Amino acid sequence: MFCDRCGRQLRDDAQFCTSCGKQLAPSPVPPPPVAGVAAAAPDGRVGRHLKIVASLWLVYALLRLMETFWIFFIGRTFLPSIVDGIVSNGPWGRGGPFPGGFPLDRLISGGLMFAGFWVAAFAVLELVTAWGLFERRPWARILALILGFLALLRFPFGTALGIYTLWVLLPSPAAQEYDRLAHSQPGA
Repeated sequence: MFCDRCGRQLRDDAQFCTSCGKQLAPSPVPPPPVAGVAAAAPDGRVGRHLKIVASLWLVYALLRLMETFWIFFIGRTFLPSIVDGIVSNGPWGRGGPFPGGFPLDRLISGGLMFAGFWVAAFAVLELVTAWGLFERRPWARILALILGFLALLRFPFGTALGIYTLWVLLPSPAAQEYDRLAHSQPGA
């Protein structure tokens, strides 16, 4: 540290210049935090990763919507001719043990419809989760955790997204940080 009047080098804790006697400015002391006001603490894990988690849920939901489209597209376009060929040429065809043939076509198309609606329902939930995380809604963390646990079963992308979501949002400090972020949002 140097005196700004005479330029003499001084100790860092000096209050007066030993050469010219000028009083040195005291080092700035940060003001004490105001009670009841959340201090602007640096973002923790949730603050650093929340947009990434929300973006990944959005991409995952869009991929699931594409999966739904393909299930319905394949089910309506290609499957009827494939199933008709199996039913009429297979052992359970029109002359087999079932009068009128085995209803394989209805079984497969019903299964595809069920699978398509199931995947579509999860895609909608994932879109809602992504929106809630982007908007920092208080309920979005819980929904993301539930879907994160369920996504663990969908190897490999769902598993990776589930692990990442749980790593960011599951710990107790993450819950407190998310609550702080959610309540600091205007209109929350």
